[in-house]
Formats: sequence, C-alpha cells, structure tokens
Amino acid sequence: MAEMIRCHDWTGTLGPPQFWPPALRAALSICLGSTFPTCIYWGPDLRLIYNDAWAHIPGERHPWCLGRPAKEVWYDIWDVVGPQFLGVMASGEGVAEYDQLLAMVRNGEAQETYWNYSLTAIRDENDEVVGLFNQGNETTASVLAKREAQEEIARLGRLFAAAPAAIAMTEGKDHVFTLVNPSYEELVGRSDLVGHAVIETMPELANQGFIELLDHVLETGQSHIGRGVPIRLSRDGLEPELRFVDFVYQPISDIEGAVTGIFIQATDVTETSKALLSLRESEQRFEAIVNSIDQMIWSTTADGYHDYFNERWYKFTGVPRGTTDGYDWVSAFHPEDQPISWALWQQSLETGKPYHVEYRLRHVSGGYRWVIGRAQCVYDEDGKISRWYGTCTDINDLKLAEESRQLLLKELNHRVKNLFAVTSGMVNMTARSAASVQEMAQALQGRLHTLAKAHELVQPAISGDPAKESISLAVLLRELVGPHADLQSEQVAFDGPEVSVGAKASASLALIFHELATNAAKYGAFSQARGRLAVRWEAIDDKLRISWAEDIEGADLIAPTKQGFGSKLAKMSATHQLGGDIAFDWQPRGLKVTLDLSLSQLER
Repeated sequence: MAEMIRCHDWTGTLGPPQFWPPALRAALSICLGSTFPTCIYWGPDLRLIYNDAWAHIPGERHPWCLGRPAKEVWYDIWDVVGPQFLGVMASGEGVAEYDQLLAMVRNGEAQETYWNYSLTAIRDENDEVVGLFNQGNETTASVLAKREAQEEIARLGRLFAAAPAAIAMTEGKDHVFTLVNPSYEELVGRSDLVGHAVIETMPELANQGFIELLDHVLETGQSHIGRGVPIRLSRDGLEPELRFVDFVYQPISDIEGAVTGIFIQATDVTETSKALLSLRESEQRFEAIVNSIDQMIWSTTADGYHDYFNERWYKFTGVPRGTTDGYDWVSAFHPEDQPISWALWQQSLETGKPYHVEYRLRHVSGGYRWVIGRAQCVYDEDGKISRWYGTCTDINDLKLAEESRQLLLKELNHRVKNLFAVTSGMVNMTARSAASVQEMAQALQGRLHTLAKAHELVQPAISGDPAKESISLAVLLRELVGPHADLQSEQVAFDGPEVSVGAKASASLALIFHELATNAAKYGAFSQARGRLAVRWEAIDDKLRISWAEDIEGADLIAPTKQGFGSKLAKMSATHQLGGDIAFDWQPRGLKVTLDLSLSQLER
C-alpha cells in the first residue's frame, strides 16, 4: 500500500505526498506501520488512505477506493457511518462501535455485516480536526456464530427433552445397582455397574455429597430433585471430568411401605448449562455496556412497540420500570412536543427512514430537559424491518447556552439603540427644566455620568464576569433610575426596607430595572413633565415583592399588542436567572410591574 500511495495520482485532491502536511504524514506513518486494519479519512471530503491489513475490508472496491471521498466509497452504509464521521470531525470526540450492523453491498448484493471499529480525530498543529483515524475489523462470523449457537442450544434442549433419560435402580444401605439402562452407562462412562455398590464403581463420588444424599432419601423416604448439579465423573477410567446433570432420587418401597431402594433418573445437561452460562454472561456484558454509556438507549419491535429501556432512561426520567413500555413512552414528552415527535416516529415506521427529533423530556427533578432522539431500524434477511434501536441524548445545557448567546446578541443591539433614545430624552428633559445653557450642560453632564454608572452595573450580566461585592437594592435602583429623572424632586419615590443584593442577582436586576427605566424615559413616566414613578418593596416570609408603578396625569395609554424584546429580556432574567416571576399590567395612566423574588436567591 505504501508503494500504491506513492504511485497514485493525487492531482486535484491531496497534492503530491512530499508536500502533505505534517499531521497527515505522521498519521500515515502510524497507519502503514500497523499490522491491524487501519485507514485515514483526510480533509473536508474525508479522502481515504489505508494500509495493507485494511485493504480486504472494502472488497471489490479496492484499489479503486484509494483517495476517494468516504461518502462515495461507503455509499451503501453512509446513512449509518456518515453521521459518525461528521460528528467526530465537528466535535473532535471519538467513536467506538461494537458489532455494528452495516448493510454493505458485496458482489452486487446488500449483505448483513457486523463490525467493531473506532473513529479518532486527527488534529493539526493548531489543534484543528483535519481528519479521522479509523481502525476496525469485521465480526460478522462471530455474530452469526453466536446466533447459530443460541439456536443450537434451543435445538439441543428439545432433543434432550425428547431423548430417553438415564435410568438406574439401587438396593439396600450400600446402594447396590440392580438396574441400569444404556443411557445411564453412557452418562457415567461404565458398563460394569449392576451388582456393585455406587461408591465401589464410582469412588470419585466420595466427598461430592451424592452418597450422603442417597442415604438421606433411603432413611427419610423423601425424594430429591437436582437441577444442573455439578458432578465429577471418571468416565472410561480417565481423570475426573466436571459434568452437569438434572436428576431425581425417588425412594422405592416394598409392599409393607419400607424403603428398600432408590430409583434414579438423570440427564446430562452439561452442554446446555455451559451454553446458558455463556449466554447469561453475554447478557450481563451487554447490560454492562449499554448502561455504561452516557445515553438513554431503547429498542422496539418492527411496529414501534417499545420493549426495552436501559438504566440511564429510568434514572433520567425517574419513572417506574415498565410504565413507558409499549406506546406509553410518549407520555414522558412535553405536551407541546408530543404531536411532532409522534408524527415523525410514525413516518419512520412507515418508511424505514432514521428517526431524528429534538424534544423536551420529563426529568426526574420534575422539570423538562431538551434531548435529541435518534433511531435506526434493522432489516431481516427478507428486507423487512425486524427491530428499531434508538438513543436519547441530553442537550439541555447546549440548548440553554445557545438561547443565552442569541439573547445577549439581541440585547447588545437593543441597548445600542436605547442609548440614542435615552440620550435624546435626557436632552429634552434637561432643556425643559434648565434656566440657562450652562445650567443645562451641567445637569446633562451629571445625568450622563450617572447613566455610565448604571451601565457598569449591567456590564457583568453581558460579560459573564460579575463583581464579587453585594449592593443595596435602594442604591441599585437609584443608580439605574438616576440618569432619567431628578431623584431630588417629587417625580420619583422609593420606599422599602434595607435589602442586600448579591453579585449575580444584582446583574440580573440591573438588566430588568435598566430596561424599565429606559422605557419610562422613551414612552412612560419620564417622557413627560407630569409623569411620576413609585418603586416600593416589602419582604413577605422568604419572598421579596417589588412594585414599579408609573403614573402620568391625564394620560390615556394603550397596552402594546405584542411583547417587545425588552419585556422578553426582563421576563427571562426574572425567571431563569433569579428563579422568580414578573408581571406587567398596562394601565391607562401608566405601566405597573410586580416582581416576586426569593430572598435567598437575591443574596447570591
């Protein structure tokens, strides 16, 4: 493959190998030096380069596939591996799959194949993801062999049930064999049993508990049944061999009711027991794998009936086991998201297309969190859907972070516009009350200075670096309202007890009151000389209620027909950041705002 790579025409794709970037050359060195099937997908097109051990994997596509885009090479399985490739390229987080079903076209026909493989991001000197490192091997033979083994176990079980059992009879306290059938002789590996005591013909049974058990049945007349009991037998004179048997010891009585012997029936279940033990270990291994993944995993029958959820599902939702089986899973979705989720699921069931949807899932805490739901169907050998396998991934933190980012961008734009409106309002308000140009300039300068201080309070909320000190609620209000009104006049009134506001809470409150104050300057109480504002607060148990009441004498205001961005910002700050509630009441003479907050939340 090294020679083939050197001789390949890379014109128009990756260029001459001697000019390839260091990251690609280093990765290629590891790839070609490995004896394990290894390949590289490089660049935006994910062009394929591989070693000799990997060359058999694409089958008849080798060597045509060298240097071609992954999507072109793996056109038949791109719906499965494509999202994985692109996901690693986008996030840099690796992927590992075990016994992954890939419906791969071979010799012109789609075949059921299974694979173990991993995808690892290749980063350049700038820590940017520039390619993928892929190692893997086909596990189709082992998966199919395991499936055949399970079918063989079931077949052997039926054969054992139908075959004649091993039968023997003993007599007396020494448990002398009086009757054995060929199946029993085959079980113990001896044919010279009749007329001899059990311990004499099978001395290896000493200290295994069987002789003591025979004595107990003979003395008490109580039968005994054993299932899958381990026993060491020296079959055909060889070293003792561990076997597993199902057996019955049944007492035999004479006409007077005295127990004189024991009827023995036994079946060798060694192969079945070992197979069941192996199957149990496989099931435990499967459960360990799916429960170690940081995702909710589920599966359904072909018609969409949910019959499996892993532990992560129950820990996330907190629902009792079985309550979301069948078609009741949708009950855990947010009511607003149920229609679209159900419609997309029905579409996938009808078409076989992968299921992909974002929705809010009820959390064990009682709230809802955003998740991504995905599902992929599995086809049987007749091309019909046999099962669906799906996952749910928690994306709530990413969702909220994106919402906050968008809100802050809008807030920046909103505040730039407000600065012009507020400054214009200051000039008008100062001009109405100033007796001279000098007096107006001094008053305006003072108000602009106060406005700057108010913006310093808002700055932590936008920068994400709040100050560590707390601030008095009264001081906070004065700083924010001061740029828009004469605090020494009767235009503004503050009334309430001393309340200390923590750094995080003060930033959120600053956003709310700055918004209310600028709106009052543009449209409300501060836009007219006859306007008044009263801000009052009181503590009620563990709550603080703040009332903002504007009053414009003779006004006849009309409530807005839709909620503006400033109101949305105030609402989000009150509910998301402060964990409280805010209500707007548009009266003809002015806006009334009521803010209910937790005192403990304000101290943060």
